[in-house]
Amino acid sequence: MRLQPTSPADRRRPIRALAGAVAAVAVSLALPATAAQADETPVQTVVGEVVQVYPEAGPAGDHDADGAPLTLVETATGEVRIPTEAAGDLPVGATVEVTVGGQLPDAAAEAGLEPALDLLDAQLLRPAEAADGGGAAPLTNEVTVVRVLPPGGSDDGTSLEQLVAAVDGPVAGFWADESDGAIRVGVTTAVPGWVQATVDCAEPTVLWNQVAAAVGFQDGPGRHLLLYVAGAPGDGSGCAYAMGEVGSGPDSGGRLYVRDVLPSVISHELGHNFGLGHSSGHQCDGAVEGGTCRTAAYRDYYDVMGASWSQVGVLNAPQAAALGVLPAAAQAVLPADGATTTLTLAPLSGRTGTRAIRLAGSDGGTYWLEYRAPALRDAWLGAAENRFRLQTGVLLHRAGSMPDTSLLLDGTPAPAGSWDRDLQAALPVGTPVSAPGGGLTVTVTDVTAAGATVTVTTTAAAAAVAPTTPAGGPAVLAGAPAPASRGPAPAAP
Repeated sequence: MRLQPTSPADRRRPIRALAGAVAAVAVSLALPATAAQADETPVQTVVGEVVQVYPEAGPAGDHDADGAPLTLVETATGEVRIPTEAAGDLPVGATVEVTVGGQLPDAAAEAGLEPALDLLDAQLLRPAEAADGGGAAPLTNEVTVVRVLPPGGSDDGTSLEQLVAAVDGPVAGFWADESDGAIRVGVTTAVPGWVQATVDCAEPTVLWNQVAAAVGFQDGPGRHLLLYVAGAPGDGSGCAYAMGEVGSGPDSGGRLYVRDVLPSVISHELGHNFGLGHSSGHQCDGAVEGGTCRTAAYRDYYDVMGASWSQVGVLNAPQAAALGVLPAAAQAVLPADGATTTLTLAPLSGRTGTRAIRLAGSDGGTYWLEYRAPALRDAWLGAAENRFRLQTGVLLHRAGSMPDTSLLLDGTPAPAGSWDRDLQAALPVGTPVSAPGGGLTVTVTDVTAAGATVTVTTTAAAAAVAPTTPAGGPAVLAGAPAPASRGPAPAAP
């Protein structure tokens, strides 16, 4: 569901010179009317690059702005925020001319970010350009780390050594493991001391640009600017728990900030730079996909792109496939053809065998089956570190769209009143489980340490369809909250 942002180097530098020179390729875009009522702020027209970010909730559950992405137009001198729902036709990374009006109230503005402005008109001046992969290097992803004091902020005791150790240690190790060494992350520049910013996180691109100028950071393919912003969410600085710019792939580069050195948080935000959305949960009270349902942001605790806690969870099958780190040889693909097929799933955390089954739903959606065994990269599932009592077993996911690009379906649906306490999602053994939305029935017939045997029956679509991957999405995403922010039941780490 990703939009197509390009690398920061290719897309931001030309904007500085485009403000009055690129109207010759302008294409008018039809935009939906904004639902909210704008105030009387004067109408203005600006030229800039479309950027999307995700403000993340913190442990107290603040500042996630409903888990929704924010859309910004980054100009040569600042930024304006426009309603994401009204900007669906504006590609991330494109240069656009927008006409905006009055301020629109929304959750992000209430949390301290600059208000969105009513989007009255837009023209596409230059499409996003594909990133140039550049030459080979020992590191595929070079990180510049900077500690930042927002206006009124003070040194909170976080050392540069702590930040570098987190990136070069568990964060780099995680992404190397997930990609079989294809993604190699490391700190190449660590800026000593604290950088005093004159702007806060209410305008994240302005903050990123100010710090980049102060430390001499040059954006480009595979280059990341990581800010550690002192303080805590809710301190009046307008900062979320974390925020990451959404890229087009592992070589895009990008900007991010965090307010915690927890490896899972930094890994999560880098995942946004790599183009991933959130791993969330979809819970229903009547069936796997029936009755009253909700999508709960971040609620896939198995996955780093879900909630951030002490474990840096292995990417689930749809996220790994979207990132290109789940080899085709590790996947079995079943079309919506009405057939019944029995397969054995090897543990997702391993390196051999069929580790995921990709299913085409009769409605055109894409489902995934994976087996989570307490071994290898998932060994913590069988240890005391599994403090949320996540189950081992076969999990069923549905591919989604931004911000929730992966949805973990509950294999044992519970009444709505117990949803916040219900983190048990594995499919039961010996009981057929139907996903009516996709016309699928899955029966787990056997589970051993070596693998899980499943039988899948599909429903033939009007015309047999192969699984598809959603496209389109935001440019900036909030980082993952700690589990305590998603409901009262599981105790926070």
